[in-house]
Amino acid sequence: MSETLDFNPALPESRQFTPPAEGGNGNIHKPGDYQNLIWQTRSRVPENWELLLITALEELFEQGVETLPELVNGLNAIRMYDQQGQAWSDASFQAFLQVNGY
Repeated sequence: MSETLDFNPALPESRQFTPPAEGGNGNIHKPGDYQNLIWQTRSRVPENWELLLITALEELFEQGVETLPELVNGLNAIRMYDQQGQAWSDASFQAFLQVNGY
């Protein structure tokens, strides 16, 4: 019996400052020639910081936050800063989303 992965090892690493230029090149899914993974869009298991960020975003959206400035202000207000511990700006949060494909 094969081991089930909770990420897709065929995806490029997403923690880069510029979005990766390479695509799947047939590595993500080639009908009949590739095992269909449960987590098709994850190249790795999320880090704890990322899980905390997701939870914070969900809570802000539930509170009715809709715009980027509101989102950034909300994250900074609860001290959910970037991975370097810096407060978010509109530009830094947009760059984070672009690089990480969220």
